[in-house]
Amino acid sequence: MSSASVMYLLAFIAMCLGAASANLSDDVSLVVTTASGKVRGTVQYTNDLPDKPVYTFKGIPYAAPPVGDLRFRAPQPAAPWEGVMDATELGPYCPQDEAILKGFPVHYHRATFHEDCLTLNIETPSLRNDVILPVLLWIHGGGLIAGAGGMWPYASLAAHQDVVVVTINYRLGPLGFLSTGDENAPGNFGLLDQVQAMRWIKENIRNFGGDLDRVTIFGESAGGASVCYHVVSPLSKGLFHHAISQSGVCQTLDINPKPLERAAMFAEDLGCDTEDTTSMVTCLRQKSSDDLLASHGRLQMDLMSQGVLFPFLPVVDGTYLPSHPKDRLEKGEVNVAQYLLGANDDEYGFQIPLATIPNFGNGMSEEEFIYLLEMLVKKLYPTSKQDDIIAALREEYSYHDNPDDPMAIQKQFTQVYGDQLLVAPTVFVAEQYAGHGQVYLYENRYVSSVASAGRPDWVGCDHTDELPIISGLAFLDLPVSDDNQRPYAFSDEDKKTSLDMMAYWANFARTGNPSDRTGGPADSPTVPEWPQYTPDNPAYMKLDLTSSSDVGLHPDRMALWNDVIPKLAASSERDEL
Repeated sequence: MSSASVMYLLAFIAMCLGAASANLSDDVSLVVTTASGKVRGTVQYTNDLPDKPVYTFKGIPYAAPPVGDLRFRAPQPAAPWEGVMDATELGPYCPQDEAILKGFPVHYHRATFHEDCLTLNIETPSLRNDVILPVLLWIHGGGLIAGAGGMWPYASLAAHQDVVVVTINYRLGPLGFLSTGDENAPGNFGLLDQVQAMRWIKENIRNFGGDLDRVTIFGESAGGASVCYHVVSPLSKGLFHHAISQSGVCQTLDINPKPLERAAMFAEDLGCDTEDTTSMVTCLRQKSSDDLLASHGRLQMDLMSQGVLFPFLPVVDGTYLPSHPKDRLEKGEVNVAQYLLGANDDEYGFQIPLATIPNFGNGMSEEEFIYLLEMLVKKLYPTSKQDDIIAALREEYSYHDNPDDPMAIQKQFTQVYGDQLLVAPTVFVAEQYAGHGQVYLYENRYVSSVASAGRPDWVGCDHTDELPIISGLAFLDLPVSDDNQRPYAFSDEDKKTSLDMMAYWANFARTGNPSDRTGGPADSPTVPEWPQYTPDNPAYMKLDLTSSSDVGLHPDRMALWNDVIPKLAASSERDEL
């Protein structure tokens, strides 16, 4: 892909990976038995708990290699092995455009790429038979086209909160989400990989100190969207007990409306027959993963003029997803009783528009704002009410006190786009889910010293800013990069906030209530009470250095996106009948 293409793709993926890799293991080796065979791991320590080991296992296969005839099929169980498998190094990343990863100003672990990539990593503070700890399964972000589980270390969360953390790889891009709409390639393979990883956890995690009856799935951006899909999928039922979506829900990466059409475009570019799906998929199985990635890049470029960044997304396949997630949420067809979800207060504030908007950061004219607003509305709502929708958005987001201030206009632009993509969908899911289970909603406002370094002070809590805080990166001496071995420099405020947020997440994993520290470590901080969100009392938590609760997260803006605009679009459709 060209450099311009890579920068455009960062419009959604930007900073979704927020990656860093730990290199903290010592010479201690341990062997644990799994259903497929024995694995040998290592021990690592956080920099503030030198006497508390975290037992670490990397690159464990949780499914058979999805190659050959298993490409474009649901994952199969991992084959058994003889002897003891070395589990001290991360497995290969699933095939993806490495140029996208290089576009991020972060350090990632000397990646290799291969289709035999369905592996997981485990960080646990105990391997004793008499200790049973909550399990958190991390699903990485990256727009369903990039990333890997091991790019983010969770040793601090494991050590400070006595939880087992599992991170996974899953198939991406066309290998993970191409669909012909029939049995030849039904789609959703990346999500089915995640289901297979949950099954592996159910079968094996007890040997790593984990509690089979307290499994929480959590993810950010595309990972948060994946969590939302599992909340409504019948195939995921019974495999997890709590869910956390950070900056992403089902609507953030909504279902693919034209799976066969896009699969045919993809196959035609690769010289495959598109008249018959059987022969088309057979042909695609014979292509190299490099060929598939190159074709995927070309298809992305072709579809960008239509506002489509991701050609292959989840589909309604009748099995993993019997109907649209909205319908399942409205009917209460959900899998867990507690759901924690939220967004940052400046999701589209800097990194994403910096990669896509010329001269972003220097302010914006009213003409530029209106043009971008019209582009967004035309893509989302191809109805006769577009002018009414644009007028409603301009009224709600205009800074009437500073109508000619370029920086104020730029701010209203970032609010519109951030609300549409992430915040309003999150509030919509919270509202729908609250009728069927317990919801805990948040807006994260805390910006770490590391995240804020080198960017303007008018940027709030941007997309992915919470990742180093929730994972406890401040307690790991990680080098900034392979070339720069200086560790990340976190402040005392960062460390205090990190301890609080890790406590909220772990409390929720233990009890289903982020404020309830029952069963947690004795030194876990007592955090401010997080009220439950209900339709009658839409309470939410403002996560910050000192967190506090409030009621009504941007209610007027959320009502515009989730109620007013859909009704305008629906009235247009009725008028046209």
